[in-house]
Amino acid sequence: MKVFAAVRECEGDAGFTLIEMLVVLAIIAVVAALAAPGIAQRYRSESLESLSGEIVARIRMSRTVAIATARRQQVVIDLDGRTIRFGDRPVLGLPSDVKMTVTTGRETVADGHRAALTFLPDGSSSGAEIDLQRAGQAAHIEVNWLTGLASRKMKP
Repeated sequence: MKVFAAVRECEGDAGFTLIEMLVVLAIIAVVAALAAPGIAQRYRSESLESLSGEIVARIRMSRTVAIATARRQQVVIDLDGRTIRFGDRPVLGLPSDVKMTVTTGRETVADGHRAALTFLPDGSSSGAEIDLQRAGQAAHIEVNWLTGLASRKMKP
């Protein structure tokens, strides 16, 4: 029986040269520079979608709390302060580049700058429409006055 051993003979040092590493880093830098604007635009478009989704989720939670506790719950929208307060939960601030428009009944507006969306224990609400706009994108949030259900539509 013959036994063969595989022996690799090295001619020189194994590994990468400094030039090869610099070329790879240069290629990575070029690819990153080309991809960065697209990634930033994608983040901005998703952030309006996620912001409107967060608002709808918190509005739905306020309605649920009103039903569960059999007590009124208010969502206060402050146009000047660019904030939305959902009962005793943390305040949600809007980014400076997001434009917000609120359409609601006259009796729910205080000081001309704050609107209150009220949920009753039976699930109904005072109703409101919130429009958000940012850099060519828009979201429309509607809270039905009869059912208190919140819905959202993204506009191109």
